[in-house]
Amino acid sequence: MTQTPELTSASHLTSADYLAERVKQAYRSLGPDNLTTVESLYTDDVYFEDPSHGVQGKAALIKYFTNQFQNLKNCSFKFHQTITNGSDIFLAWTMFVKHPRLNGGEMIRVEGASYLKTRNGKIYYHRDYFDLGALLYEQLPLLGRVVTKIKQRLGQ
Repeated sequence: MTQTPELTSASHLTSADYLAERVKQAYRSLGPDNLTTVESLYTDDVYFEDPSHGVQGKAALIKYFTNQFQNLKNCSFKFHQTITNGSDIFLAWTMFVKHPRLNGGEMIRVEGASYLKTRNGKIYYHRDYFDLGALLYEQLPLLGRVVTKIKQRLGQ
């Protein structure tokens, strides 16, 4: 396994290292303006899953992203760790999201990770891991207070 630092030259990278760099570049400022770039990262038969959805196929994935952007003011990622093993990629990240109905429209910060499986220089499996409660439930006025109280009780 190799840990990949931020690299500007692709000359000595493995296929997975190079793809990981392309993924990070595309997701640093994710939005409707760069969906073509994001689309180019995936195979036609990609399976994508996060804590709230699972979709099969590139067309379904792009439709899912397009629907997500309809209400988002901003979505970006800061990457902290990249690990590759030739065909698999693991990325640790922080997602920054602004949604008008969550957290009073202020920025929400969520820690997470992605596990990507690759084939022929493209992603055919993408699984995101993050706390859906931190992104969604804790940001809603009434439900957020309830979830926070439950978390506090669990920590006692």
